[in-house]
Amino acid sequence: MPRIPQAKIDEIRQSVDIVDVMGQYLSLTKKGRNYVAICPFHEDTHPSLSISENKQIYMCFVCHNGGNVFTFLQNYLHISYIEAVGKVAEMGHVDMTGYDLSKRIAPVDNKLKPYYDMHTEAQKIYTYYLNTQVGIGAKDYLHDRGFDEEIIKTFGIGYAPAKNILFDAFTKLGYDNITMENSGLVIESQQHYDRFSDRIIFPLWDEQGRVVGFSGRIYRPNQEGAKYMNSPESEIFIKGQTLYNYHNALRAVREAGFVYINEGFMDVIAMHRAQHDNCIALMGTALTNGHVRMLKRMTKKIVLCLDGDAAGQNAAIKSCDFLVKNGFEVRIILLPDGHDPDEIFKSDGKDGLDRLLRDELTPFDFLMLFESGRLDLRNYDDRSKLFDRGVEVISQMTDDKQIDDCVTKLSNLTQFSREIILNHLQNKQIEKPQEYAPVVRQIEETRMLVDKYIQAERNLLFYMLNDKEVAEQYKAKAGFMYNDVYRVVASYIVDYYRKNNVMDEANLIDRILSDRISEQKKNILVQAIVEISNIQLPLPASNQQEAIRDYIRTIGENAIELKKKQLLDQFQHVLDPKQQAAILQEINELKKETM
Repeated sequence: MPRIPQAKIDEIRQSVDIVDVMGQYLSLTKKGRNYVAICPFHEDTHPSLSISENKQIYMCFVCHNGGNVFTFLQNYLHISYIEAVGKVAEMGHVDMTGYDLSKRIAPVDNKLKPYYDMHTEAQKIYTYYLNTQVGIGAKDYLHDRGFDEEIIKTFGIGYAPAKNILFDAFTKLGYDNITMENSGLVIESQQHYDRFSDRIIFPLWDEQGRVVGFSGRIYRPNQEGAKYMNSPESEIFIKGQTLYNYHNALRAVREAGFVYINEGFMDVIAMHRAQHDNCIALMGTALTNGHVRMLKRMTKKIVLCLDGDAAGQNAAIKSCDFLVKNGFEVRIILLPDGHDPDEIFKSDGKDGLDRLLRDELTPFDFLMLFESGRLDLRNYDDRSKLFDRGVEVISQMTDDKQIDDCVTKLSNLTQFSREIILNHLQNKQIEKPQEYAPVVRQIEETRMLVDKYIQAERNLLFYMLNDKEVAEQYKAKAGFMYNDVYRVVASYIVDYYRKNNVMDEANLIDRILSDRISEQKKNILVQAIVEISNIQLPLPASNQQEAIRDYIRTIGENAIELKKKQLLDQFQHVLDPKQQAAILQEINELKKETM
C-alpha cells in the first residue's frame, strides 16, 4: 500500500477541530480568542495550556509542550505519529482505503544490519533447541518454575546447547569471524566458540522490538558459572539505551497510565504472571538520559518497584531523584527486605504481590522511611541529620499543599517544630541566589553577548510566520541565523512559502512531523515554531518594516562576526605568508561591511 501523501495528511488534520479533539481528553475553558486547560504534561495546578482555534495549535507556557492535533495525540496517548494520523482520520471520518497506516520503522544502518540479522537468526535457533530432546532439561526447569507455553512464547525464551551451534550456523551463512566476534554472540579464543552454552536464553530487545542481545541462565543443580550471563555491549546493544520489555509494554502502559520499573527481567515475567503487563526492567545499569527519552514517549508516571534489599533501596533513591528532575511523577513500592517481585510471586502468589503493589509511597515518604531505618531517632544527632535531609528535599518542591504535608511529617519524625522547619526552608530560599551567584553572573554575561542576535532571529521568525514577503527579505538579505534551531525553522518557513502564499502553522508542523528526521529533532522544531507563533512581547507595529530591516541587519552583523572569528582561527594555523595576507585582507573587507 502507498504511504500517505502530504496532501492527504493535510486533509486529515483539517477534518477535525483541535478544540474538539483536545476537549475529549481535557476540560477546556474559553478565554478570549483561545481556550485554556490544566496541562496534562506536567504537574499543573493553574491552567497553563493554551489552544488557538484560529491557528489550530496548542502550547503550554510552563513546560512548553506544544504542536498541532497530531502532536497532542502523540504526547497524550504516547503513540507514534502515523498512529496519531490514523486516529484523527477516524475522528474526521476520512476514507483511508488504500493507505498504509502501519507504524513506520526507521531504516537499519547497512553497517549494523548483519548484527541485527545474526541476533534474529540466533533467536530462531535458541527457540528451536528448547523444543528438542537436547533442551528437555531446560524445558522441565521452566515448567517447574511455573513458566507455561504462553510465557515461553511471549518472552521468546530459548535454549543454547553445549555446542557451537551459532558459530557453525553463521559460518554457513557466510559471516566472517570478525563480524561474528563484534556481534557479541561468538567469542574468539584458540578456536571460536559460542558465548552461551548449556543455558536457558532470554532475548533482549531494543525499543523497536528487535533482538539486540541475550541473557543466559544456568538451570541444572551444581552447574558451574555465573547464575546469569549477559551479552556484552555492542554497536546494537547499549545498556543505557535499552529497557527490557519496552516494546511489549507500550500498549499496557498507555491503558494503565503508568509504568512499573523493575530491577531484572525475571521480575517483569513475574509481574506478567500476576497480570501486570505495564512493566519494564533496567539492564543492570542506572537510569540514563537515553532511558529518559524512551520513558517520556511512554508515560509521565513511573512506579519504581526494585528489590527490597539495601542495594535496591539505594537504587530507588537515586532513580527517584533522577526521574523527578526530568519531570516525571514518581511513586515507589517498598518491598520486604531481601525480596524481589519474582520471589514474592513464588511465595505469596498474585494476591500477595498485589497487596504490596497497592502501597505506593511518594518520594518524600520513601526517603523518610529509608533514612529512618538507617538512623537512631532517639539520638539528637541522627534526628538532626534526618531534619537536614528532609529540609533539602522539601526546598526543591513547588506545590504548597505538598510542602505543608511534608513539613508536618518531618516535624513528627524529628520532633523539631514546624516553625523551625519553615525558618530553615526560608533561609534555603535566601541562600540560593548567593550560592549560585557566580554561575548566574556568568550565564547573564554570556546571555548578553547572544541575546541581541537571538532576539532578532526570534522576532524575525515571528514576522516570517505572518508574512511571506518578510520570508523573502530574509532569504535575499540574510539567509543565515546564529541559532541552530532557528536556522532550520527559517529554512522550513522559506520552503513552505514556495507553494503557499499564506502561512498555516499547523500545516507547517505537519511537514516537520512527516519528514524523515529524528523524533528528537522534530520535537525541538515543533516546540520552537509554537513558541514563536505565540510570542506575546510588545513587537513594533507602526514601524514594523523598520524593525524587520533592523532584525535582518543585526543578523547580518552576527554572520559577519562569526566569519571574522573563523578567519582569525584559521589565521592562527596558517604558516604561508601569502595565505596569511589573503586572510587579513578578507578580514579587513568584512570590517568595512560593518562600518
